[in-house]
Amino acid sequence: MTATKEKRRASDVLYEEILDSRNSGRRENIRIIKEVCDQMERDRVIITAAEVVRRGGEHGPAYSTISNKGSQLGEYVKLRITEQAAALPQSPGREQDLAERISDPVLAAQIRDKESTARWLQKENTALRHLLKNLSPGADIDTALSRATKGQPLIAARPPSAAPASDELSGALLKLMDHLIHERQYVEMRGRLTINHKAILDPRELSTLRQACGLREDEWKLRYGSA
Repeated sequence: MTATKEKRRASDVLYEEILDSRNSGRRENIRIIKEVCDQMERDRVIITAAEVVRRGGEHGPAYSTISNKGSQLGEYVKLRITEQAAALPQSPGREQDLAERISDPVLAAQIRDKESTARWLQKENTALRHLLKNLSPGADIDTALSRATKGQPLIAARPPSAAPASDELSGALLKLMDHLIHERQYVEMRGRLTINHKAILDPRELSTLRQACGLREDEWKLRYGSA
């Protein structure tokens, strides 16, 4: 007698449904997401949307694609999170984290995802602080953040300098911009640097950054485009 087939999970049904989509990009995204989730389960790593996006890399879907309301890809990740949580054994004597104390599986999954996103943003923030503080002449990050909370420019205006940006500085700034635009979904929109339609740099600040990078306006647009 043949062995009983493993019970199909809700995520398996949704996976097959998305795989039948006429959208080739959606089909490729769900394949990547499934492979990442399967590997995370094998490695006994807690599945979160932010971690799935990180492990999916540049060929996988963006976080906004998964987190958009009504996204089937996002629903698939939520199902995988719920199914993994239901299957994980509870270790006796171990203190439960906040998500484990929530009985609603959807809410618990959202909490895990927020916690993972916060850890991810903290690591990125630490890396950016390190980079900016090592630029010559350096930037006072804490003062800049304090000014931002008061509605003031992030960096106080300085007298114009006739000295051009050094190759080392412009190279570091270009590397940072390449990372933000191509890997973190930052977008230049109406002369502003934005993410999720939230302005990070105003036109004056972005123009200053472009000049510090040593690029003409046409070179900047060719490299990063604009919306």
